[in-house]
Amino acid sequence: MKKVALIAFLFNCMLVCAQNRANVWELSYSDTLAFPNCEMKYVNGTMDTNLIYRVMSIYLTNSSICDTSGNLLFYSNGLTIGNKNYDTLQNAVNFNPGWSTNSYEPGGMGINQGVLILPFPNFPYKYFIFSLSGELLQNDIQPIHLSYSVIDMNLDGGLGGIVDTLKNKYAIDDTLCNGGLTAVKHANGRDWWVIVPEYYSNRFYKLLLTPNGIENLYYQNIGLITTQDIIVQATFAPDGSKYCFSNAGGSFIYMKFDRCSGEFSNSTTIFSSDSLGFIGCSFSSNSRYLYVNTQYDLFQYDTWNSNISDNVIHVATWDSFVHPVYHIPILFGIQQLAPDGKIYVSGWNGTEYLNVINEPDSLGLGCNFGPHSYILPQYNNSVPTFPNYDLESLLSSACDTLFTLAPSKNVEANSFNISPNPSNGILNIIYDTKENCKLNLYNVNGKLIASISLFHYFKNRLLNVSDLAAGVYLATVTCKAERIWSAKVIVQR
Repeated sequence: MKKVALIAFLFNCMLVCAQNRANVWELSYSDTLAFPNCEMKYVNGTMDTNLIYRVMSIYLTNSSICDTSGNLLFYSNGLTIGNKNYDTLQNAVNFNPGWSTNSYEPGGMGINQGVLILPFPNFPYKYFIFSLSGELLQNDIQPIHLSYSVIDMNLDGGLGGIVDTLKNKYAIDDTLCNGGLTAVKHANGRDWWVIVPEYYSNRFYKLLLTPNGIENLYYQNIGLITTQDIIVQATFAPDGSKYCFSNAGGSFIYMKFDRCSGEFSNSTTIFSSDSLGFIGCSFSSNSRYLYVNTQYDLFQYDTWNSNISDNVIHVATWDSFVHPVYHIPILFGIQQLAPDGKIYVSGWNGTEYLNVINEPDSLGLGCNFGPHSYILPQYNNSVPTFPNYDLESLLSSACDTLFTLAPSKNVEANSFNISPNPSNGILNIIYDTKENCKLNLYNVNGKLIASISLFHYFKNRLLNVSDLAAGVYLATVTCKAERIWSAKVIVQR
């Protein structure tokens, strides 16, 4: 009995959160060490805040990434890149050149989702950073190309730096939207689909990022033509099956997405009665509910219904709250789903207030929206936007075969086995390895369900799955930051 209790205790202690890449949010817009900036950090199940001294102002363009333990690696405001010590990343001078870059200096780029950071597949210490900068075209300011650079974290003594030969390279030459740059994992769980909309068009460009770099460029024309892109936000559902593109010019687009083929389908355009249109959008953590807001109103759509436009719920409207000192209205801006499962909505007008959807997985008013309820220690104008870094392969799809991984040279193919499989209780993980490894268990939506250490001096570990719902799960083994083995695990009831 004591042995069973010990196993249960160890199992509960090894459950971990899967959102480590998005654990640190760089915020606020001081560009001098005389005044601090602030950051939000996921700690012990909640988003906490602290003041930091950073010579980088962040306006709208805001992207950052952490390592898999949740430690900040680097971040960008579209004009430059900062390292984990809040100093300029090596070789980041003249990053992302363009008319807008010069015009917004030093306050930070004013293009929402103008920068996107992705891990380089199969290269654990390298990252792609995609970027947009506007150019003055007659009466418009538009990006005319999508650029990318590669960051190697082995440079500058582990602080990272841009690789000289892979800096400010062009991936797309075309007139693009002012922002809306986002990505989702390919169904193989390794590669990335990078999506960027074309300006004044219904064309969506798609890059496929693989271990070989940018392998292919595709595009798809679908839905109605978007004629304005004043402020835009694009996001995928956490499970990668749905996409939303909101546009302050008057509408938002909702589509289904195939992670294997990269194809959109079932495009629906919904127009706003608000003169400024929709600004922010995000999905709940269960991928069911879509939240879209104008400056003054927040709406919820149930994507499980065949026609989402038929079931809109008006969650909130601006409650007339203004800043107590400056009398600025605290409205609704950009949205981001956080590691704590809540959705944070920027207060738009450069104050210390954020709005919060506290229970986004709940229907209607049950989502528990808290206007201006999260108070930062410093003034702020944006929230960062992240793809779902933890999304795994789409089990039983036509292209999940990359999870039949070749063994590394140090681990034999038969060094790991899980039995019984199917199971309705305890999984016996049998292994033989000369190094400490870790087994992760994911559900079909790519959410990390359990994690257990495989110490080299043991030959087996037990994992309790009796509380899990019946279905197919994915087990992966990682040794020294390299995923070397995987298997599908079936839980029966």
